[in-house]
Amino acid sequence: MTTATVFRTESTLEIKTPMLGFLEGLHQRWLREVRGVLDPARQQEAGVWLRWRALQYLAGGFTRRFGRERQAVISLHAQLTGDQARHLWAAGELLNQLLRHLDHIAGLCHHRPEFSAVTLNLLTALEYWCQQVEEALGSVRWGDVPVESRHLFEVIPDDLVESC
Repeated sequence: MTTATVFRTESTLEIKTPMLGFLEGLHQRWLREVRGVLDPARQQEAGVWLRWRALQYLAGGFTRRFGRERQAVISLHAQLTGDQARHLWAAGELLNQLLRHLDHIAGLCHHRPEFSAVTLNLLTALEYWCQQVEEALGSVRWGDVPVESRHLFEVIPDDLVESC
């Protein structure tokens, strides 16, 4: 478990700092973690248990983390244009549907080709989500983020690193 970073907005520089750097770092770490779990499980020689643990990760820590990030993004809805809000909604719904689909694929861990295809789709959807969040909120300055929303962003990575 990681510790939340506390954002201070006491100085003029901190108030004017855009969210982009924070979001990029957050997403780079998350994508690295997801690839670290999924890539080995998609390998030809990967066994059923490695794929099963990857699915457990997706159903657990990944889903919780995505939920926290989506809630944080929604809390800044007033900062978004109509197009940005629609793109983020679509990207979020795509990830939600893919995650729900995992529950309905019986024995996915027993079928490497299907597992690989499904998890590659999920990884692509996650990359799209991250890109949309960074484009929509990257220019928002921390001084314009309400305290409640700032806290939601701080706790996104709470269980970013889970042992699988």
